[in-house]
Amino acid sequence: MVGAFNCQGAGWDPKEHKFRGFPECYKPITGTVHVTEVEWNQKKEASHLGKAEEYAVYFNQAQELSLMTPKSEPIHFIIQPSTFELYNFVPVTKFGGNIKFAPIGLTNMFNSGGTILDLEYVESGAKIKVKGGGNFLAYSSESPKKFQLNGSDVDFEWLGDGKLSLSVPWIEEACGVSDLAIFF
Repeated sequence: MVGAFNCQGAGWDPKEHKFRGFPECYKPITGTVHVTEVEWNQKKEASHLGKAEEYAVYFNQAQELSLMTPKSEPIHFIIQPSTFELYNFVPVTKFGGNIKFAPIGLTNMFNSGGTILDLEYVESGAKIKVKGGGNFLAYSSESPKKFQLNGSDVDFEWLGDGKLSLSVPWIEEACGVSDLAIFF
């Protein structure tokens, strides 16, 4: 994940003993972000993620999903004052011929990828363990044949742009952990 924040124009006022805005300093910032800027090698067990051929990129605040390769042009952004954007880069895995898949996680959380506790690719799909409740999102080049939540078939939404989503409830007895199974 890469975060872009525009915190200009706010600061601690020592006289008032509180944070105060200074509108004369409010200015949008511009920049770029690229998958090659993610520090994949900070943890040995994650270093292989930086070697993918393609990545799904989820824009947390804009709620957009796109694809990027290490050779793609950088993503250009404009961040307005007192706002931010989080870019979640998830390696795309190919299986079952030409199906492309990348689990984003629960998008109502800032660190959507951090909600994924376990991921296992099987011949006909993926098994994912998530913690939390909310909207689960994945990139999928094709609509699954079946989606299961905790062993039961459930309805899901797949859009032609690759967004695959499912509402995941918080299950108190399981401490919020749910098992997802996606079959193609």
